Amino acid sequence: MFGKKPGRYLPQSGISYARFAGLDVTTDILDKKEIDGTLPDVVDRCATIMRDSIPVPALIQDLRREEKDILPVVVIREALVNAVVHRDYSIGRSKIRVFRFPDRIEVRSPGRLPNTVSIEKMKVGVSFSRNPFLLQHLQNLRYMDRLGRGIPTIIRQMINLVGKEPGLEEKGEEFILTLYID
Repeated sequence: MFGKKPGRYLPQSGISYARFAGLDVTTDILDKKEIDGTLPDVVDRCATIMRDSIPVPALIQDLRREEKDILPVVVIREALVNAVVHRDYSIGRSKIRVFRFPDRIEVRSPGRLPNTVSIEKMKVGVSFSRNPFLLQHLQNLRYMDRLGRGIPTIIRQMINLVGKEPGLEEKGEEFILTLYID
């Protein structure tokens, strides 16, 4: 959190970002980045990369052009902050992976859901912190409020934006949040 190169001691602490040409990981990689640093740096840099990779369509309304957000910054922030705070850091050398496909973004966080948390409980705001120190640190920096609003906010925003809920699933030793953008 505080060191200049946290990845030296916790190589699993960063994010691997990849943008693919097709709809799965077997297609060509168009862009790949390894994002390391302090937690706020990792979140901010990945959010910038994600926003820059998403086109911003515009409509002409009367005399002005109005841009339409395909993915609001609040959704990006919640997805990344949840991933860095709630991931299982005991799974060594396994970074959070953010995959950008033409129709969706997947945020893949190492570790299963903690304690008694289930996907259905998350949808209504139940939260349990596997990493309370990280949670407190990011709350102090105002990245989060510790009220369990992250997933419900993402769900509401995505339904309003694209008309369907994001995907939430546990697969193997990963939790996967899928944000549909097309």
